[in-house]
Amino acid sequence: MSTITTKLIRDGNSVAVRLPKTVLIMSGLRDDVQMEVRDGQITLRSTRKPRSGWRERIARVVKTNPKALQTDNELDAWDSTSNDGLN
Repeated sequence: MSTITTKLIRDGNSVAVRLPKTVLIMSGLRDDVQMEVRDGQITLRSTRKPRSGWRERIARVVKTNPKALQTDNELDAWDSTSNDGLN
């Protein structure tokens, strides 16, 4: 975890925090964020849910192909050849 010191900046009747581009890239935050205030701390979280809807999509795939979640034994041979040290 990295720590930086920055200043609060007046923005009309509000106060803003300027976040360096590197901090934004490291955090993965974009567009809308959820803000939580507790015990002298402000926490920002992304509102994006990248795995949203996965359960329903997987259920749909399994319904149309009941063997979809079975282990593919052909991949065992791939694992042994991928670890043979030859590139």
